[in-house]
Amino acid sequence: MFVEPRPDLISLNPGGPLDPLGESVMDVSLPWLRVFEPTDVRLVIGRHQDPERELVTANARADLVPMHRRVSGGGAVVLAPGMVVVAVRLLNNEIGTSCYLDRVNTALVPAVFAITGQRLSCRGHGDLVLVTADGIERKVLGASLRQTSRMVVYLGVFLVTDAIPLMERYLATPSREPSYRAGRGHAGFCTHLGVISVQTHTLVHSITAHAEQILGKQALH
Repeated sequence: MFVEPRPDLISLNPGGPLDPLGESVMDVSLPWLRVFEPTDVRLVIGRHQDPERELVTANARADLVPMHRRVSGGGAVVLAPGMVVVAVRLLNNEIGTSCYLDRVNTALVPAVFAITGQRLSCRGHGDLVLVTADGIERKVLGASLRQTSRMVVYLGVFLVTDAIPLMERYLATPSREPSYRAGRGHAGFCTHLGVISVQTHTLVHSITAHAEQILGKQALH
């Protein structure tokens, strides 16, 4: 059983079917798919990360922003209104992790294409990137996985409106980064789907429809 090493900083996930991190999909009595816009600002670190290394904890405390530890790996993120969280519960029937990230992206990429006519590319460990007007690839989605013997839980976050100010206030330079980041700061590395006129409610609808169609038979119901 995991014991939180920093209870002075990390708040427990409040849980429930509408938990703010999307982790309700780990409960097989609840729906296998959740696609939603966060209602408030929260910071989330990976399963084994040090909050004082990954977050600007002084700013989070000053602003009364909750800090959480997710059940899956991955890096630190901000969750906030203007983003879209994608949480999926799949049947664990393959060996490895990249196969599941690729599998979910087979639903996410066409979901974005259907409403924008632009195709995102996969980079790093399950990231999705958009080529911006200057010809540079910038991240619009990051993801993580939690695997058990029976299930794989995917947690991803799309940036739909500009989250750079929040990132710069609350996220430190990450301790680990994909090679394609190439040392770029938050503003140089990330963008948001709002630059191609995406709105959160439209994205939620499109992802839900594509995920149900493409991933439904592979889900753990």
